[in-house]
Amino acid sequence: MNAPNVKKKVRAVLFDFNGTMMYDSAIHEAVWLEKLRKAGIDPGPKSEYSKHLFGCDNATILGYYFGITDPSEIEREAYLKEAEYRRRCAADTDVYRLVDGCAEFLDALKAAGYPMTIATGSDRYNVEFYFSSPNLNLGKWFDFDNVVYDNGTFPGKPAPDGYIRAAARLGADPSECIVFEDSYSGVASARAAGAAYVVALGKGVDAAKFEAVGGVDAAVEDFLNYKSFPGLMLD
Repeated sequence: MNAPNVKKKVRAVLFDFNGTMMYDSAIHEAVWLEKLRKAGIDPGPKSEYSKHLFGCDNATILGYYFGITDPSEIEREAYLKEAEYRRRCAADTDVYRLVDGCAEFLDALKAAGYPMTIATGSDRYNVEFYFSSPNLNLGKWFDFDNVVYDNGTFPGKPAPDGYIRAAARLGADPSECIVFEDSYSGVASARAAGAAYVVALGKGVDAAKFEAVGGVDAAVEDFLNYKSFPGLMLD
């Protein structure tokens, strides 16, 4: 006999950032593809390279495509890549903003008393870049010290470590959290961490592409209909 379908209670909210709260994936993609082309590396079709570029930390990408494993070389190459990303991002006002409905959703979560944080594959330089921006105003909703970012002390997505750490910083278990993600590796990470719910975001997002890593509970293009997200009680 199958167990009854019990609705899971959400106590905390975890966000990926890049491609989820801000639609900047095209800039990351362009910078990486340019770097790969200059090195004479064929990344293959987007359906393949998206699994290895989107949501992954720089060390994983540099190791997978370039065979770089030396920490000092990883640090140097990652810094150059992210500096170019930040330059392009700052110049693109259509990209350098929160996704539609995101600010309203964050306001609603704050009013309802839900603790929330970000778990991102970005490094500290990028997180400081985001928090310093009046376009994003992240300090209104998030404590910088609770943000989990790539600091080289734990494996990146699709490993579950980032979301496990993020939940712990909010005093919650991943099984009590809803996660918002956009990438294949990110959804895999959230599912491996044991998240109660996983919502996929993105332009033209297709829930079917995540089935191999445990699937998603909803797939949406933005945050405008946030009252329909599973497990949350919002006015």
